[in-house]
Amino acid sequence: MSSNENVGPVYLKHRTFNESGYGRQSQQSLLFDDAVDQSSYSAFGSNGKTANFNLEIQDDRGMPVNYARVKALEEIIRKDIVSDKNSLHRAITPVLTLANFFALLPVQGIKGQNTSYLTFNWFTWMILYVLVVFVSCFLIILLSSIRIYQVGLTYYGMGNILFFGSTLVIYIIFVHLAKQWPKVMGQWELMEREMMRQFRNPIDMAYKFKKITSIVMVLSIVEYITTLLTGIVKAVPCSTGGLDIIRAYFSTTFRQVFTVIDYSLILAIPLEFLNLIMVSAWNFMDLFIILLACALSDRFKQLNQRLANVKGKVLPNTYWRKSRETYNLLASLTEDFDEFLSPVVFLSFSHNLYFICFQLLNSLKLKHGSLETVCFVFLFTYLVGRTCAVTLYAASINDESKKSKIVLFSVPTESYCTEVARFLTQVTSGELALTGYNFFSVTRTFMLTVAGTIVTYEIVLLQFNTAPNETIDENNTLNYCP
Repeated sequence: MSSNENVGPVYLKHRTFNESGYGRQSQQSLLFDDAVDQSSYSAFGSNGKTANFNLEIQDDRGMPVNYARVKALEEIIRKDIVSDKNSLHRAITPVLTLANFFALLPVQGIKGQNTSYLTFNWFTWMILYVLVVFVSCFLIILLSSIRIYQVGLTYYGMGNILFFGSTLVIYIIFVHLAKQWPKVMGQWELMEREMMRQFRNPIDMAYKFKKITSIVMVLSIVEYITTLLTGIVKAVPCSTGGLDIIRAYFSTTFRQVFTVIDYSLILAIPLEFLNLIMVSAWNFMDLFIILLACALSDRFKQLNQRLANVKGKVLPNTYWRKSRETYNLLASLTEDFDEFLSPVVFLSFSHNLYFICFQLLNSLKLKHGSLETVCFVFLFTYLVGRTCAVTLYAASINDESKKSKIVLFSVPTESYCTEVARFLTQVTSGELALTGYNFFSVTRTFMLTVAGTIVTYEIVLLQFNTAPNETIDENNTLNYCP
């Protein structure tokens, strides 16, 4: 067996114990110690061939005595396994590298050849980076609270607190996810190896992840530039001309900071970088949901395609049992992923819904020109489009999980059996979907519910129309400039 060939995990239950009793235990223990204490401590020799050691030691009941050592050796063997390039672990590696730049998901070993290299450690530079961003965000919230105390509560000031406060929650959640990531990916890798007996990994998963990530990140950069242009347009009346526009922009954008602290360009530049990271963090949160939902729905698609190819055919009981077990494996993994992603899903939809309503309120404000109007239209369209994309990708899990019933309803009488009945009951009775802490399930009908909520809010705004009076004052140069 070559060293770069994929091999499955080795478990005790798959081994053949050909000796028992205590008579040979001493001799086998010495042989085992010699194997384990080699300097390479590897199951592979220098020529790439597996080392032929009799590692099994049993008592009279057939139980391995040196189980801990065998387990340790299994982990070392596992580290030599190279995951397929279209496995989730390797396909999502570039995305997690990007996440580290945004101080999100601080996991070590993301570039390892399989999930056994994934670890979480509190004492790393990535955790220090997260801590710096966390403290900076907290200080801005504190300064925003001081400004609200000084000038009173305004919807602009409240928007700042909600934006930075929810960003703070994002970093807390992603640190929590980083602690669980090695375990979750280990479960996914076991599912991949189990399904490899019947299916291959999706051949285009790595390419699909790169394409989706590129689109979202490019739009994220455009969103940031658009926000920057909007801030500059609003700051023009506050500047005296020339390069003073830089001071005016930073003073108006970070007024909660520079009304408490004297303006300084040295402080303003890191604040702008922090603002870029936070905007990207929101985009990455939605991207994270999209990619994991896409990976899971693709697995259901594989099963559905396999079932569609045998629609109406007479098949043995064993075929339906294996198909049901595969579906059950994916259903169990969906529940695990739902528990893992629930905080992110809840925060994503809460944030997006709030800021859609916030932008609707901004639509009633007077604009400073056509450029600001164009920027506003793009920002609002992108926010709505991103929310729809997250909803549709997450809802695809629920859609794909129910497609199996079309084939099961078409099973011929000659092939109908208990396994088909159990399979059909499981597909039709249960609902597999991502949820937000079980407050809501992300399905296609959920998107209509969100749309109805937004339309209702807009109708209320148009009826009462109390925003323009407040907005006109805020667009006044004397009131807008700090």
